[in-house]
Amino acid sequence: APPPPQPSPQQASPAAAAPTDGLGAGPSMSPISSGGSDSMVDDPLYALVAELTEDPVVRDGEIIEARLSDVLKRLWDGIARKLKDWVAAWQAMGIPLDKQSEALQRFLNMAFCQSDDPDRAAMVVAELVKSHKVKVRAMEEVLIAFGHNLDGITAVNEDAWHIYAKYLVNVFPKAARSGWGWSRVGWSWTYWWQYVEKCTNTLENARAFDVLALILRLAQEKEGQPLGQLQAWTDDGRLQRVIAKLAELGGCGDSEVIETLRSQGVTMDPQI
Repeated sequence: APPPPQPSPQQASPAAAAPTDGLGAGPSMSPISSGGSDSMVDDPLYALVAELTEDPVVRDGEIIEARLSDVLKRLWDGIARKLKDWVAAWQAMGIPLDKQSEALQRFLNMAFCQSDDPDRAAMVVAELVKSHKVKVRAMEEVLIAFGHNLDGITAVNEDAWHIYAKYLVNVFPKAARSGWGWSRVGWSWTYWWQYVEKCTNTLENARAFDVLALILRLAQEKEGQPLGQLQAWTDDGRLQRVIAKLAELGGCGDSEVIETLRSQGVTMDPQI
């Protein structure tokens, strides 16, 4: 079957698309005003953005690996205090469209070696995607690549596979009257689910099962009630599609899937 279309704002190819929102923009396009006060001049993020003008992470369209690693580590170690700081810094780095996956992979490899905040990396990447600084396709490519070497990655950080679930939950489409999710024209549950399937396609079945189960548990925690009671999950047999996929991955029946999910804290509607 042909691959599902991306939401319309993402459809333009890198070769044809004019860079927007800082994508592909040079480091000189600082996201922080240069006309601020002394306190802004003393701000480490402001200083880093200014530094990137003279000492960029990209030259002649190629990433300078050591420089990018240094900048990412400094951001992680305290320069980036809020998610929007990562957005500003990423824009200032001017990562070309065709190098986004490489930069994201380097960021995540660095993050997997840290243990201070297991949720932070997923939240940063999701914020970059939602702020249109990184294309959804770029993160998909990274997760597909990680799937081929997950054993090596989990040898460094046994919980590294959580990045799949935590990122995918963070880009879940915002439902009406919901207090969380990604509100974007054209981004629906169907597109999101197709995206989930593509991102987890290279994982072994047992690991993909774990990822989907964790997605459901995290979504339930955000909703504060069983997903089977929510229209966003019950419309058009959506939850049943997830259950069927889990049954396929686990080589078992729906009832066994539901029991396994229940043991992991995920409550399903009895009718599922």
